[in-house]
Amino acid sequence: MELNKIHDSIDLWKKGRLESSDLAVHFFTTYHSLKYPNKKLQDLIKNNEYETALKNIVFKKVKEKAFHSLLKWNSNKWSFKLLEYIPHPYEVLNFQCNGIRPVSLISQVKLLPILHKKDCLEFFLHDLEHGYMFFHNSELKNMQIDFFKNIAKSLESNLWDDYLKDKVFKEKFYYLISDMNTHKEHYRFYLKAIIEKNDFDRFEFLFE
Repeated sequence: MELNKIHDSIDLWKKGRLESSDLAVHFFTTYHSLKYPNKKLQDLIKNNEYETALKNIVFKKVKEKAFHSLLKWNSNKWSFKLLEYIPHPYEVLNFQCNGIRPVSLISQVKLLPILHKKDCLEFFLHDLEHGYMFFHNSELKNMQIDFFKNIAKSLESNLWDDYLKDKVFKEKFYYLISDMNTHKEHYRFYLKAIIEKNDFDRFEFLFE
């Protein structure tokens, strides 16, 4: 029953008849109900009372940062981009340069692992946690945007060419541009750990 409803919600969203923020709430409540059965929540979903569910249900094993992000999204205060796939790190970088955090909504008939997460709900919540770290402080958000813009601009040159030939470095670089939302000094510390010490001066402009 719940999965049929979420599929109906996805169809409505694709037709432009449901907002992304509303679909995000439908997805969250539905899969939480499937993973952690709750009669009260199931009844609210059955009656399309998603907003009531957000306000009245205590959602088991959901981190406060993720739930806060969902509420901010639902009230149109934070800019998220809902995707039905897992974006490439360069795509995430582009979104972040524009002050947007992507969130992957991957529907599953049976809850199974997705990359490093246990299932589609955990993957969705992980993206929302990143959203919190991106948006919760305006100064920090702008600092991140500036840093990611500098990274994007640097990719237009050959600055990274030699480094990106190395598979291990490439994975660490992808982590930096798509799965790391923090202060620029943490970015500096991270890069210093993966770039040759005598070469780091060429990368200082990233932090200006």
